[in-house]
Amino acid sequence: MPNLVRITAGLCVVAGLFGLFYLGTLPGAGELFPEPWDKLAHFAVFAGLSVCLMLMSANSAPWAVFFAVSLIGALDEWHQVYLPGRHSDIYDFLTDVIAAAVACTYMALRKRNARPFWRLARRR
Repeated sequence: MPNLVRITAGLCVVAGLFGLFYLGTLPGAGELFPEPWDKLAHFAVFAGLSVCLMLMSANSAPWAVFFAVSLIGALDEWHQVYLPGRHSDIYDFLTDVIAAAVACTYMALRKRNARPFWRLARRR
């Protein structure tokens, strides 16, 4: 079961990066979420990326995941500078960093305090 979780998480990371860096270049992509809801979308996407990367690493590298997701957020904002109809925003980047910090902290604390969900069956 753990390998299936890691593989699924990896596929979700690939899908998320595809969405950010390819689907985000399509016309109208910048108008999907109006202000201030775009921050909620950024938070959800980058927290999801963080959780998936933490699952891929078996929760063993929270700092590496935090920096990797923060770098992806910076690259996403830098990429938007060169796209017509899109704009780069420091608050979007800060939302990405906060999402990564919250998700990595949650996953690290969860690892320390709980067993994986597939082992939650009661022992007799």
